Amino acid sequence: MVLKAKKTRRDHEQKNLAIEEASKEETTRLNAEIPVSLHNKVKMRAIEEGKGSSITNIVIKALEAYLDTPASKD
Repeated sequence: MVLKAKKTRRDHEQKNLAIEEASKEETTRLNAEIPVSLHNKVKMRAIEEGKGSSITNIVIKALEAYLDTPASKD
């Protein structure tokens, strides 16, 4: 009979975090003045989405979505 150590979920999560951290793209800081009401909406969305979501992640997703659309030629 072969005994194996049980892998816990925690080990799996730590492994995924380590992989994610190692493969992150270099970042730069972006400062922008936005209306307080918009900031509050983004902050509430981050809270609603729960753990792992942040204002930064939401802004990145929004900018990527915006940049994926063709530029208007006004």
